[in-house]
Amino acid sequence: IALAIGLFSASIPLLAHHSFQAEYDQSKPLTLVGKLTKVVQENPHGWIYLDAKNEQGKIVNWALEIPAPNVVNRNGFDRSIYQTMVMNGEEVTVTAYAARDGSKHAWAGGLTRAGGQTVITLGGIPQQGPGRRGGPSGPQQ
Repeated sequence: IALAIGLFSASIPLLAHHSFQAEYDQSKPLTLVGKLTKVVQENPHGWIYLDAKNEQGKIVNWALEIPAPNVVNRNGFDRSIYQTMVMNGEEVTVTAYAARDGSKHAWAGGLTRAGGQTVITLGGIPQQGPGRRGGPSGPQQ
């Protein structure tokens, strides 16, 4: 019984992984402009949350998946930078790929800070491989 429980427990993370192509639509790039409201750095992928206006002018919260913390840190998006951006409610521009299910989450490929002075590369389209974690719990409330 202990062996069966151990094998089942070890398989749970595998069930939570999906490929980029399964979750996101590479043919639907989007550009979002809005205020950075939250950053969650976790493995295997983190999340940034952005309040952006839709076509009707209503504020919509987007959950944008980003690469693992070690990847974004190497690309200039470390804790001190994003904490300052969130605290100041900095307006940013994010290039992303929309979720296939039409929900308000996407894969973030890049982030440009207010004024366009700093571009942070978050990873572009991930390569096929071990996979990625499933979507977020949804936009923050």
